[in-house]
Amino acid sequence: MRNRVVCLAVAALAAASGVLAVVVPASAASGCAADLQVRYQYPAMLRGDLTVLSVGQPLTEWTLSFPLRYPTEQIKNVDGVRWEQHGGEVTIRNLPGVTLPADQQVSFPFVMTHGVRIGGPQTFTLNGVTCTTVLPRPTPTPPSSPPPVSPSPKPSGPPSPTPDPNRPSVQITKPEDGDHLFAPATITVEAVATPAPGRRITRVEFFGWGTGLDTISLGTDTTAPYTAQWRDLPAGFYSVYAQVYDDQGATRTSNESSSVRVLTPGEERQAPYVSVVRDQLWGISPVIDAAAPRRLTPLVRTGAEARCVQRRGIWDGPVDATAVAGLVARGVQAVYVPLNEACWLGLSYVDPRFGGEPYRQEIAAYTQRLTAAGITPIVALGWSHGRYTGPGATCRDERAVCAKPMPDAAHAMDFWESVGLTLSSETVVFDLFSAPYPDRAIADPTLAWTCWREGDEACSALGYPTVGMRLLLAALRIGSPSVLLASGLNGGNDLSRWAAYRPEDPVHNVAAAWRPAAPGNCHPPTLPQAPVVVTAVCR
Repeated sequence: MRNRVVCLAVAALAAASGVLAVVVPASAASGCAADLQVRYQYPAMLRGDLTVLSVGQPLTEWTLSFPLRYPTEQIKNVDGVRWEQHGGEVTIRNLPGVTLPADQQVSFPFVMTHGVRIGGPQTFTLNGVTCTTVLPRPTPTPPSSPPPVSPSPKPSGPPSPTPDPNRPSVQITKPEDGDHLFAPATITVEAVATPAPGRRITRVEFFGWGTGLDTISLGTDTTAPYTAQWRDLPAGFYSVYAQVYDDQGATRTSNESSSVRVLTPGEERQAPYVSVVRDQLWGISPVIDAAAPRRLTPLVRTGAEARCVQRRGIWDGPVDATAVAGLVARGVQAVYVPLNEACWLGLSYVDPRFGGEPYRQEIAAYTQRLTAAGITPIVALGWSHGRYTGPGATCRDERAVCAKPMPDAAHAMDFWESVGLTLSSETVVFDLFSAPYPDRAIADPTLAWTCWREGDEACSALGYPTVGMRLLLAALRIGSPSVLLASGLNGGNDLSRWAAYRPEDPVHNVAAAWRPAAPGNCHPPTLPQAPVVVTAVCR
């Protein structure tokens, strides 16, 4: 199991870093080419290659700049270069001593966020020179496990005709692709039409199609500005396009259609997709083009880690729609839900009424209710296996009936692989292990942090086989690209070496989790280039 997870994670990284071959003649004029080539698309993230080419001459020092169009587009990481983003402006610089060769395409893997609109950069400049050479773009590939559902599915538009200088052109200017409205909606369509020299536009016809509808005519306009309206639309996805005619009978259809999402009232309250952007968590709306830093200070919903192994049910309080509505009224933005691996996996000593499929269905239903209400669920591994009898032990039972210092090798990876596949959504945050405390049995800080990250032999003092954060991350990444939290030592209170030991993540979506050592002692540390989320009551 462990080898399979590691191989899959390595294979995913290798696939994301491929390089396309482009042959440029040595006599090509001086210039450049650049592009963001998307290879993997998640609901709110893109992975691919930033590809750069210098035409005609090598560059020992180079700076590449480009603008991003939408506030939801935030660069998370670019490997192998220095980079920064201010607003929508991105600047990439080479590392000292690294030359950009002449006439040779060089690629740097990148990860970035996106929302319901994906604009991408329109222009690149390399050392102040605007790049004009066009690079081929690969078709984006969704991750293989599981295939994500796009937040804005879009029907294919009409075929693009062969360019003809004697034909008119038409372009939809409104609505913008990715716009949203609320039902019952009216879509106002506007277009700009340009005739060929010596000719004039006679009319523009508008068409639309959408959820459950074949293509229909929206009307014809004979004078600029060319407009039409599509009224009383229920919730769903809709696309519009235009066709232009001139006085010689020539015609052309707009090259691209514009898609609009019509929402039911209140649907915008859905919890945002959460992503790590440098030292902050960002919330990216799954229904409108909006993004903002999202601070998660969760309320803790206890019960699911303990009651199921005590044969007393699953929750220790109400979790129905009324209870969730009460959380919304109180302004709660996040709820922390610690789980029990034995209950999730349905191990033999768990009452089948409260473990296995009934347990998984309860957890999934609660996270869905929270998400629909705009609340971020933080799902954690709370209780796991392992016979620990050292300092700080709360019980000597091997079963998952109390808190242990580290996750166990027997079940923790299976737990997280299953959780990731079942709750795969970027609206859900996952805490790999609620409160690690291997340092109570391991006095050497270096060895304790190595145990935290790697598990296995570094944790031998604990007395049972363990698994570290690195392999837990790999197991969860099989099913989910969501934000992962990694709690530090001393029950989550010690983050002193967190930055040095944090597990590597192909989507750069790992944040630190912190728990106060005592109630009222609420002074979480700050970390360079990593958000810190408080996961316990802290006043």
